[in-house]
Amino acid sequence: MVKNTERNHILKKEIREKYRCIRKEISSDAREEASARIAGQLFNEPAYQKARFIYCYASFEDEADTHRIIEESLRQGKRVALPRVRGKHRMEFCFIKSPADLKPGFLGIREPGPWCPKAPAPYSETMVIMPGIAFDRSGGRIGYGGGYYDAYLTGHTRCIKAALAYSAQIADELPSEPEDVKVDMIITEKELILCQQDCREIR
Repeated sequence: MVKNTERNHILKKEIREKYRCIRKEISSDAREEASARIAGQLFNEPAYQKARFIYCYASFEDEADTHRIIEESLRQGKRVALPRVRGKHRMEFCFIKSPADLKPGFLGIREPGPWCPKAPAPYSETMVIMPGIAFDRSGGRIGYGGGYYDAYLTGHTRCIKAALAYSAQIADELPSEPEDVKVDMIITEKELILCQQDCREIR
């Protein structure tokens, strides 16, 4: 078991490096166009439309853009929350009223200011939109290695877990471990990938 875990850690590190490079090679114009299509796919998704709470993240560097998603969700009257790092492997989501509530935080990533109230644990009316570097069609996800989302979402199975990705970030198969939280759906500029049976039933 220890050897398998070590091997998975090595594989994940290699995959992170590979898909970081792939993502960086996407031109800024292509990223902008893809991000607009991803947002459009999300807005048309019934699970998003039914969600009262959107737990999103502030996109950083060459990630698929989330700013229009945050703004549109607020415009629609949904309660929007973003993560605020509280320590190693620990984060909490906090509600914002506008993008102006976001300030540079951990690693320079924008997060809610200290005046923003803590959001409750996600439940059935919540869509959690997760970042990541690579995904597979079974819902496997490789993030940035901090384990923040895995720790936060453990035990919260009723919320919808969605990921935004460029189509180039979809892998055939990713290594996984028991503590890894899988996503229910992946939205790319080309398609909507439904990964979990529960998500298919909701639609």
